Amino acid sequence: MIRTQIMLEEEQHKFLLEEAKSKGISLSEAIRRLIAEKQRSISLTQSKGGLEMAQKAIAGPADYLHHDEILYK
Repeated sequence: MIRTQIMLEEEQHKFLLEEAKSKGISLSEAIRRLIAEKQRSISLTQSKGGLEMAQKAIAGPADYLHHDEILYK
């Protein structure tokens, strides 16, 4: 792990302390969990976006070996 320092607004600090206390974890662990939750959320959103793009893609000749001829006409 990497040690770091951050400056928090008073309300943010209170929120994190309450979150940590309610879950019986340290303040640092509460911060790590919130970051991990946000990372999962972003990854899920990106995955959904990629899937939506793939579903809307136009089908082309799958057996065509020279895709540059199709892409750059």
